[in-house]
Amino acid sequence: MRPNIPSLQSLLAFDAASRHLSFTKAAQELHLTQTAISHQIRTLEERLDTKLFVRRRNILALTPAGTEYLRSVHEAISLLSAATDRTRKRETKVVLTIACLPTYAVKCLIPALPEFQEAHPDITVHLNTSSSFDVFTRNAYDVAIRYGSGHWGDMRADRLQSEAFFPVCAPALLERAGPFATVAEGLARMRQVRTYFYSMYQDDWPAWLEAAGLAQAEFDGEAVFHLQLTSLEAALAGMGVAIGRTPLVDADLASGRLVEPFALRVPSSSAYFITSPSGKAKLKRVEVFRDWALARLGSGPRQEHPWPEQKVS
Repeated sequence: MRPNIPSLQSLLAFDAASRHLSFTKAAQELHLTQTAISHQIRTLEERLDTKLFVRRRNILALTPAGTEYLRSVHEAISLLSAATDRTRKRETKVVLTIACLPTYAVKCLIPALPEFQEAHPDITVHLNTSSSFDVFTRNAYDVAIRYGSGHWGDMRADRLQSEAFFPVCAPALLERAGPFATVAEGLARMRQVRTYFYSMYQDDWPAWLEAAGLAQAEFDGEAVFHLQLTSLEAALAGMGVAIGRTPLVDADLASGRLVEPFALRVPSSSAYFITSPSGKAKLKRVEVFRDWALARLGSGPRQEHPWPEQKVS
């Protein structure tokens, strides 16, 4: 059996006209004409066979029947509105797309992400890891954690973490190497783990050896890996001594899974930055993540590189 319910348009017109006691103001609220409001009210009165409004000296007033009917109509509209809002909130997903280098993602970002997700359950995180620099030039992301100088053209960049580099190895490897008097002697008892990423990237072994005063160094063999992530995993497995970087090895050093066989750390001229294309930097989801990342992962003085002013929708 079909419910005996007037049209929603008529009920909305009645509700608005009753609150404003004006067909003109009701028309403005509902973006209709005054004639359309009058037509909806007349249709509703004919459906109910009851007069809902009377005019007294050009003043619109509700009849006793209209006053009583309004209570139920207003409650029903409020319930519908609340139910609609709840349904939209359940179905609408706020998606935050993050681009990140694989090693930083595994060693630093992912272990902290559960805290972000717990604080912001309404945000769905899409994390894209890539060692290709092309990913960071396509701007197909909301936020990127990048490594470098912090200057990438039309981009907002906030310094996230500074860096120093130094050799690291597993405790068992250092124990097998035994006591040594010099850096050169210690290196000669360990296999060198090198990272090689195409022709554009070499690891920091040469720079560290120069800082240590060693023009050349002899190692007990060599192993070469494609990514920092795999090089560090090789070091954790005891395969050899690799170049570690803060903050990538901080957690492993703190837990004792890695140790520093030598005391020298070399500060890097590069750092990790949290960046966004200028057209997305002021989006709410981006600002929320940026503030969290700087507070949770950030270290050192905050350094922001501004971008040309643009409006963000």
